[in-house]
Amino acid sequence: MKVMLVRPKPHKNSLGLSDLMTCEPIELEYVSTLCKSLGHEVIIEDMILEKKPLDALVREFGPQVVMFTAYITHVNVVRHYSDLVKSVDKKIITAVGGVHSEVLPEDFDYVNIDYVIGINGMQNTEILLNAIEKNEEPVFLRDKIDKSYVLPMPDRESTARYRKRYDYAYHVPCALLKTSFGCPYDCKFCFCVQITQKQYYERELAPVMEELKRIEEPNVFIVDDNFLVSRERILTFCRLLEENEIKKTFIIFGRADFIVRNPDMIKLLAEHGLDAVFVGIESFKQSDLNDFNKKTDVETSEQASEILYQNHVDLYGGAIVGPDWDKKDFRNFAKWIRRMHIRYVNLQPLVPLPATPIYDDYKDQLLLKREEYEKWDLTHLAILPTRLTPSQYYFEIIRGYFRTTASFSSLRYIRKKCGVRVEVKCFRGAMKMLWHYVKMIWEYRGIQKYEGREADGKAKKNVVDPANDL
Repeated sequence: MKVMLVRPKPHKNSLGLSDLMTCEPIELEYVSTLCKSLGHEVIIEDMILEKKPLDALVREFGPQVVMFTAYITHVNVVRHYSDLVKSVDKKIITAVGGVHSEVLPEDFDYVNIDYVIGINGMQNTEILLNAIEKNEEPVFLRDKIDKSYVLPMPDRESTARYRKRYDYAYHVPCALLKTSFGCPYDCKFCFCVQITQKQYYERELAPVMEELKRIEEPNVFIVDDNFLVSRERILTFCRLLEENEIKKTFIIFGRADFIVRNPDMIKLLAEHGLDAVFVGIESFKQSDLNDFNKKTDVETSEQASEILYQNHVDLYGGAIVGPDWDKKDFRNFAKWIRRMHIRYVNLQPLVPLPATPIYDDYKDQLLLKREEYEKWDLTHLAILPTRLTPSQYYFEIIRGYFRTTASFSSLRYIRKKCGVRVEVKCFRGAMKMLWHYVKMIWEYRGIQKYEGREADGKAKKNVVDPANDL
């Protein structure tokens, strides 16, 4: 059979990070390898980078099966894509997989989506393709996650025509690598732990090394939800890098408390190519960290930043802006970030994603409707601020970026480390994102502030004068 695998382009109303970075669709590369091993002809269409519309691509390739990967922001996009596919040929089988289908498969209950892959994506894809060939209905593995499944090598040749355009922020070009799944922690806002049903499991490191040998890009982003879990695993990882004479620049996710407890592991990783760690610092307020069930403290973030700085490893900070922040909080946060030598920080409003524990805490305060999928992008307001109007709130986020990531000192640092070309790329991307935020200031002008609940439990809101917003 001919199988088309599609990575969706973000919805026009979504503020994604594709203006700053476009990572390879590694999940589709795994599926491509599987499909080829079953004897199918496969093509990956990356709609972020493709110029032709999907229906034209479908006509050219003539697939019997079209499969999509998706996040929550892609739900309506994938529904539209399925309409396009069926408009070409109603006999084409459509299916959707990816992380959102694993947690909330019901969101893809749509007339032109024939199958939802759900958990055990690789196994269920094989089941589906075999059933289609036999003209049978598939019986998917739905009960629990099969942790024993061994991933094949991703088919990076299938994205060869795109690879020069895959990067991650300042790392150009950049490939992705997955060595583990899930996280042993349970932060209330985190969607990642829901994907693996709060389980954590790891790949054997020998095949990881074999995969690394095949990666041509000098930069590798290890997209484990948390790479810094085990000292023993890090020691083995570094030893195998030496034995296999692998020299790459690495970006990883990790927790501040592990860094503080294991500074020698950071030194060792830095000696083996570690360039940056994306740390969920979340907030400079301990009360926020407690509410998030972060199980760490502000001082630990500060100590972790110093350890990384001493080892010449950049800290990329993930921060959640609470709905109760005021202008003083934004100013103090920016000062805190600058003091910790953080060159890149992602500022996002608190967005209680569906299926996370924190969603239930805020479900009667939500500004977003559940079906406005494209706006669950971690930048649109999901909760009305309590001390600022939405427009004021967004203005402070913009100002926060100019005080930190987009400051002149940060841009100079990027130029010195990565060169003018990368600096210009990042600046252009930042300006595009800034324009999105400016549009949201306009969109939310004059909207209410959240001021508690009425007697019937509904949110009580106060309309403000747009002239006083900024």
